[in-house]
Amino acid sequence: MSVSITSLPAWEHYRVGLLPRYQLDNGQIRMEVLALGGIVRKLELKRDDGSWQNLVLGCDSAGDYLSQKACLGSIVGRWANRIANSSCKVDGQTLELDANLYPHHLHGGLAGFHHRVFQLCPIEDGLQLKLTSADGEAGFPGNLDVVVNYRLDGSNWKVEMAAEVDKPCPVNLTQHSYFNFGHALTDYQLECHAPYIVLTDNEGIPVTLERSDKSPLNLSGNARIGDLFEQPLEEIRQVGGLDHCYLWTNDDRQLKPRVTVTAPTTGLKMTLHSDQPGMQIYTGNHLGGTPAYEGRCYKHHQGIALEPGLWPDAPNQPGDTKGILRPGERYQHTSVYQFERI
Repeated sequence: MSVSITSLPAWEHYRVGLLPRYQLDNGQIRMEVLALGGIVRKLELKRDDGSWQNLVLGCDSAGDYLSQKACLGSIVGRWANRIANSSCKVDGQTLELDANLYPHHLHGGLAGFHHRVFQLCPIEDGLQLKLTSADGEAGFPGNLDVVVNYRLDGSNWKVEMAAEVDKPCPVNLTQHSYFNFGHALTDYQLECHAPYIVLTDNEGIPVTLERSDKSPLNLSGNARIGDLFEQPLEEIRQVGGLDHCYLWTNDDRQLKPRVTVTAPTTGLKMTLHSDQPGMQIYTGNHLGGTPAYEGRCYKHHQGIALEPGLWPDAPNQPGDTKGILRPGERYQHTSVYQFERI
């Protein structure tokens, strides 16, 4: 199926300059992409009556995106999720990273990719995004070259990420769209068969792994989000909802279904396929006050973010998966968002 690629009027902001925009449309799904942060401003699925339903959260100006802290719709890097105390060791050398969630590092810091301007280039079935992150940005070593492809195929959105670096560096990228299918998030159902859940302290730093089948946060039975919220659990209370990493240890890194979100009221189902061993599931617990479309603001729990990648603080955690990319190696990460009417 062919993809129509249209250049939209560029945005501009004094902090980042001119910001190209594109719309991708294959007749079943269409999306608007910004050069700022590689942001997916809109992701729309065609209804049976020919109208379009937007499935993601967004806002209306570059200034709004630069002021919000939720990373709406953006590419996140160099390190998605947290690094404890903004510090880790690589080959015996201690890195001191941007402590933007003091005392911890989160989502690439103040120089994170969500505030950077990508080069956009149309490709046959979508859009290619390129970015170079300079040695020392946010405390990360090495010049990092990133290439991201957004591809449309039927009612699927495919995200391909690749990166190379000239010094050993922690790298963990993700796409950070928030989804809302037109009804209260508490009515959505989540299904995830990861064998482990990463339990954290109240600052989101890992403490231990818990077997999913022993946890009240088990999602293997197509759990309703509202029912999870209503449980008197410390794991829910301390973060205001779900903000947990579901983990496949010893994973073979093959693309496979990782999590399914179903909205029975609106008849929509999304299955996220990924080749990453972790899936951070975040129910927008701190979205309140974030700029929204038409000059409005979002409320807490108005969208859900599904963040495939490594687990939080991997460079400092036990085990072999530290997330360190070395010269001559290539970071690769693929996700497919599959949408269905049910």
